[in-house]
Amino acid sequence: MPITLEDLSRMSQEVDRSTVAGRVLRAPILVGFYGLFRKDNLTAGKAHAWNARGALVREDILFSERGDTVWIRIRHSKTIQCGERYRWVPLVAVPGSDLCPVEALRVYMLATVGMRDDAQLFQMEGKGKRGGLVPMTRAALVVGIKSMAEKAGLDSSRYAGHSPRRDGATAAQRLVDKLYIKLQGDWKSDCWERYCELDEEQRLILPAAFAEAAKELS
Repeated sequence: MPITLEDLSRMSQEVDRSTVAGRVLRAPILVGFYGLFRKDNLTAGKAHAWNARGALVREDILFSERGDTVWIRIRHSKTIQCGERYRWVPLVAVPGSDLCPVEALRVYMLATVGMRDDAQLFQMEGKGKRGGLVPMTRAALVVGIKSMAEKAGLDSSRYAGHSPRRDGATAAQRLVDKLYIKLQGDWKSDCWERYCELDEEQRLILPAAFAEAAKELS
């Protein structure tokens, strides 16, 4: 099941923002959701072997002068294979909200000042003797999401296969025309629709329409 905005709101309230770990976890979840990003953009398969081409780095982040928007550069993706172009993805602030991706990203970057500009954007606290910050892994992100879900009273097993791209696209289809979803996610066709999962209300739309049409003929 995809994560909804309602789920995100409940989960975000459970994050301890006074800790680096809390700031590290909240930012990629919100950025991934609103930006319709792939997991490869946000995380590494292993902390010591991250994808330097596909993963976001700190220098890919550009805050607007007014601070109400952040632009995120994608240098490599399924549709950008040879560095022939860049794609800039905008995220808009939600002032005063637990769901603000701009504030979450700004707080995270301030908490990790000192990292190299070409380092993977999202880092987590390392374990063992090395300590410090290391590239965030997909497994660590999923573990963090499931922990947040449990604290929020949600069924954590629903999020084992977490995909921010699917989550965001599913939520977006209720809000805007599909053209804008394709632009944000850089889809060239309508294949994005296979990512989406309909809720009960949406699944009843067509049957209800059939019922109304049948009534007119009765």
